[in-house]
Amino acid sequence: MTLVRTDPAPSQLTAATVTDLIWAHSRPEDRVEHVRTRVDPGFYRIAAAVIADTPDAAVASLRRACERALRHAPSLRGWRLGPA
Repeated sequence: MTLVRTDPAPSQLTAATVTDLIWAHSRPEDRVEHVRTRVDPGFYRIAAAVIADTPDAAVASLRRACERALRHAPSLRGWRLGPA
């Protein structure tokens, strides 16, 4: 999963902060077991281990958690989901 900055200003968020925000907005039904974030210029790459029946279901669960974080975390304003 990738978060992309819609604002050209550089982000001050660390990988650990973004990881914490994804965890904070994950729910038990998402079945997220592990989250890791990598910072690249203008975007964050989110990798996760998710318990799911299929790879598509795992991606959908992580997407829901990321969408919640983007909606509810003020520090993620100006970010959106990008291509994987």
